[in-house]
Amino acid sequence: MEKTIDEILLQTKSDEFSVALSGDNNFRYQVYPEYKANRHKLIRPQYLTECKEYLFLQYAAEYSDGCEADDLLGIWQMQDINNTIICSLDKDLWQIPGLHYSWEISGTSKGTKWVKEAEQGNVTYFDGLKFFYTQLLVGDTADNVKGVSGIGKKKAPELLADCIIEKELFEVVQNLYGNDDEMLMNGQCLWIFRKPNDKWEFPNFE
Repeated sequence: MEKTIDEILLQTKSDEFSVALSGDNNFRYQVYPEYKANRHKLIRPQYLTECKEYLFLQYAAEYSDGCEADDLLGIWQMQDINNTIICSLDKDLWQIPGLHYSWEISGTSKGTKWVKEAEQGNVTYFDGLKFFYTQLLVGDTADNVKGVSGIGKKKAPELLADCIIEKELFEVVQNLYGNDDEMLMNGQCLWIFRKPNDKWEFPNFE
């Protein structure tokens, strides 16, 4: 962990950092009881608990309360967007405006070595919204959130390509869902907070 943190600070030219960890009482489980239900099959890293304890004791890592670590990162970035960069391997966070960095990781799968290269980018406010509405169409298999049947990662961006304001994004997605309750439920599971208690609701465009 120390090596990874040092490398992230070097690559992002940062001199300060804060660590976010997911705590308890994530509201998304009340919104959708099957949220992340597919994860019980995954093998948790052997020393995950010890690593979290170390980050808490050594770096005063902050645990989320009622939401997730991703939400804390979104809130922190929006509070000081000109002086922060979100560093995470979770691509979902690219719906948050501002700078982002994902460090390089590698491993072996079924005897074949693989490398996911580092990635850095700057997300505009509208691109962040488009990313969110794209997720609403596609869903998120990692979190067990269903999207619109028959729409995948290739088709969704094509459907939203001509949208230039959020109202257009919303109307395209709403028409494809045909079920406002399901769309709202998925949106609240996928939306990452920009401010405290920022649970997603249908926007008012009036």
